[in-house]
Parts: sequence; structure tokens; C-alpha cells
Amino acid sequence: MEITNLAENSEDFTGNVWLLKGGDEHVLIDVGTGDSWENIRELESVDKVVFTHSHYDHVDNLPKVVDKFDPEVHAFEPDNLPMDVEKLEENDSIDLAGSNFEVYHTPGHKDDSVCLYSPEEKILFTGDLLFPEGGFGRTDLEEGNRDQLIESIEKVVGLEVSEMYCGHDEAAVENVEKQIQKSLEEAKKREEKY
Repeated sequence: MEITNLAENSEDFTGNVWLLKGGDEHVLIDVGTGDSWENIRELESVDKVVFTHSHYDHVDNLPKVVDKFDPEVHAFEPDNLPMDVEKLEENDSIDLAGSNFEVYHTPGHKDDSVCLYSPEEKILFTGDLLFPEGGFGRTDLEEGNRDQLIESIEKVVGLEVSEMYCGHDEAAVENVEKQIQKSLEEAKKREEKY
């Protein structure tokens, strides 16, 4: 599986847009906002879109993506999106670009947040739950809750992870499990983040 961040050179504030290519399938994890669309629209196809959560910086380009590519769209809370999408549930399995991913419901940053984990590939998509080097998602926004965030991080601590793809920042590919543990420790300090 090949993974690329289509929002890497965006000048607008946007969440990452992870493109997964494999098994003759193109999958987007989140679709971003603003000028990240410039790279998305250059794709030949998009077969599936999966949302980590419904904050605008992760979902705003959805109408354009659907108009151009008509992909399957998956989210934990379909009512939070401007069109009909397929509902993800905790413990669901979903095939993405030829690999099986497990769905973890991980509220704390936003109620509809999920992480996607491939045990086979040892890949974790975290949305805005976790970030590299011990970072974690904001809990001062509507639906934010530090206790829930800590419980959600605890769900993914202990997973075998060699690559972590987050909603912002670069991918983490070294000592990822230690970085996840550090995120838990930092969140438990309960220091104000913003």
C-alpha cells in the first residue's frame, strides 16, 4: 500500500488528506478544506472516503469529491455530514486499498472521532486524537472532553504500530508506540493546551 498526503503543500489551514493506493483502489482518509482540493481533483479516481471526524477542516471538500468521483463515503456519525453516507461502528472492519482496517470509536476531541488500524500493516490513522511526539487533540472545542480523550488514547495504546498517520502534522514512522504512550502521559497531565 502506498500512502501520500495530498494536503502536504496546502497554504490554507486544512486537515491532512491521506491517499491510500493499493489493490486497484484509491481511498481518501478525510478530504480537507480549501486548496487541498487542487491535489484531490487531479486524481484519476476515488473509490472510498473515510472520515476520522467531522470538523470542517477534514470534511469541507466532500461535496466536490462526491460530484467528481462518486465514491463510497463512510463516517461514524453520518448525520454530521451534508449528504448520505455509510455508518461506521466500533469494531467494524473495512477494506481500504487492499488492507483490512479495524474501526475504533475514539471520542474526546469530537464525539464522532474514529481511529483506523490495520493489524496486518501495523498502520494507525488517528485523526485528531493523537499527533507525533506526544501530541494529542484539543479538548477545548465543542464536544471536547479530556477524560474521554484519555480513555480513547488508552484504546490504542498497546497496538502494534509502525506507522501513524494523523489529522495534522507529518506521519510518524519511528518509535511510534512510544510516541502514542507519550501522548497518553501528556494528556493525563491535564495541563491546559490552549
